[in-house]
Amino acid sequence: MILRYFCSILLLLTTVVCQAQSVWEKLNKDPFKTSQVYVGFRAGANQSTINVINRYSLIKPTSSLDEGLYDKKYQEVENVGVIYGVTFLYQFEQRLVLGANASINQIRFQYTQDQPGSTRSVNFIHNHNLNYLEAPIFFRFMFRKVNSRFWDKSSRKPTVPAIIPFAQAGLNFSMLINANKEYSKFTTQNGIESKEFEKNSDIKTLMSPFKVDAFIGGGARFRVGAFYITAEANFRQGLNNANNQNARYENENLQNEAYDVMDDFNFQSVEGLIGLIFPLKYLSKKEFMPVEI
Repeated sequence: MILRYFCSILLLLTTVVCQAQSVWEKLNKDPFKTSQVYVGFRAGANQSTINVINRYSLIKPTSSLDEGLYDKKYQEVENVGVIYGVTFLYQFEQRLVLGANASINQIRFQYTQDQPGSTRSVNFIHNHNLNYLEAPIFFRFMFRKVNSRFWDKSSRKPTVPAIIPFAQAGLNFSMLINANKEYSKFTTQNGIESKEFEKNSDIKTLMSPFKVDAFIGGGARFRVGAFYITAEANFRQGLNNANNQNARYENENLQNEAYDVMDDFNFQSVEGLIGLIFPLKYLSKKEFMPVEI
């Protein structure tokens, strides 16, 4: 009888201790708590510049002293475009994140081309508007102290900084959606400038249907309640020609009206974006308590 009573008490105490530790042990051992998945939105602006690889022109100078006289002059105005899309992040370690985006990227650029003369000069202005569907893939490194992932026995979660700076690098794969240009002709004679025409042209066939960029950048993640705000800035460098070399002379209207053919070039750009990301793994969906690592 005494033995049975003693065994009952021992079993009760064991049950209480196990229940008290079960939450703590589950939090520490559950691999669900060691990673996080985010989905969100991002938008921003870019400024693009042209990196000329080879120059082409229908008009050639008659003297080697005039080399470059008819070259296109790429401007840094009208070069601001917009970026917007969705982002997906997988944080598999406290300082390492694998990311992918799906974005629409608008690229704008302008160049002018002059035909100087002794009594009459001609100036052409070409404005380009390109839209790409993009899929960047990148790694992100979070600059933060590595904390213990173990929860204490009071079930208090590990501390995660509210603001975490990061650096990132990756590749951007782009598919051209559409491409248009507006070209204008101005003549100057006896000091008087007049606009002869302004026209539009679809130049999608003159551009490469695909391009690849490498990019590097940085930013910071800010916790706001149960979601996060990200701010980032990146520098991009094109790795292949943005124009279609095989279609250089296909648009006869541009050649006849503006003496225009594309140079070989790629893009360099600086971009800034703001994003909102939302965690998909929660410790308690009822209390909106996300997994933080």
